[in-house]
Amino acid sequence: MNMFRFRDRVGVLDERSQHFLKTLAWLGGYVTPEQAQELGIRNSVTRVHVLLKDLESWGFIKAVSAYPAIYQVTKSVTRLLGADLSARREHTMETIRTRLLTVNFYLEAIRWPAEFVFDHKQKLTKLCQLVGEPALLPYRGSKPYLWQDLVLQRPSGEVVLTMVDHFGRHSYRQLYRHLKRFAPSLGPDGLRLMIVVSSEHREQLFCRKLHHARLQRLLQEQGVDLPLRDMVTIYRVRRAVPVVRPLITNRQQLRELRARRLADRGRGGLAAPDQTCHPQQRNPHQ
Repeated sequence: MNMFRFRDRVGVLDERSQHFLKTLAWLGGYVTPEQAQELGIRNSVTRVHVLLKDLESWGFIKAVSAYPAIYQVTKSVTRLLGADLSARREHTMETIRTRLLTVNFYLEAIRWPAEFVFDHKQKLTKLCQLVGEPALLPYRGSKPYLWQDLVLQRPSGEVVLTMVDHFGRHSYRQLYRHLKRFAPSLGPDGLRLMIVVSSEHREQLFCRKLHHARLQRLLQEQGVDLPLRDMVTIYRVRRAVPVVRPLITNRQQLRELRARRLADRGRGGLAAPDQTCHPQQRNPHQ
């Protein structure tokens, strides 16, 4: 068996591993070993770590952080999925944490119960059943675009369009853009919006924005007379998201790091070991 060939590598995946990788790609592409176990990849901690290392050696995931361990899907998973959701591309530390928050939300939401709709055609079908007119959906180019939107359906049939709060981005701007994308679709009783946050502070920020007059006018301009607070739910995820400490894998980066350390020694001081590895984090409480 040639493990450099995609079909041979796919051949060693069992059904549970394939389902795990596809779900992970839909949720943003990043996972910790603890999340992987809850996603059902394996039942014990030891087996989870062994399989993650196997998936890494087979080229389906790669490590992006040493401690805590964080893995990202590769191009092979997007080939397996049949769609490139940007999950395999390079991202900022804030985006990685946001996608880990998305996985935490998924692990809580599937116990409500609620069904996550990942397939793009199914998303369009479910929304069109409520809205009735495809032209009211968000578009990219000349086609409806919901590829990267989280869509949930409750047992009652209610569809929830979900936005995950991005670490470091302004709460008002995120909420405004989310409303502007979906405001033309709002109105039917079976369609609601949800904002997923990571802390009590962010929850309070978004709750205050639900009383903002400009946001309410945005709904009224689309013929929606319901108060914004009745259209949007703020959900706080209980599990904390780890701080991401990226690996240095590029040889050029390693050479530059060594050169800086030698230069610092020559000046009589030594740079802090994480000075290069840790990009400066933006304030998450804007």
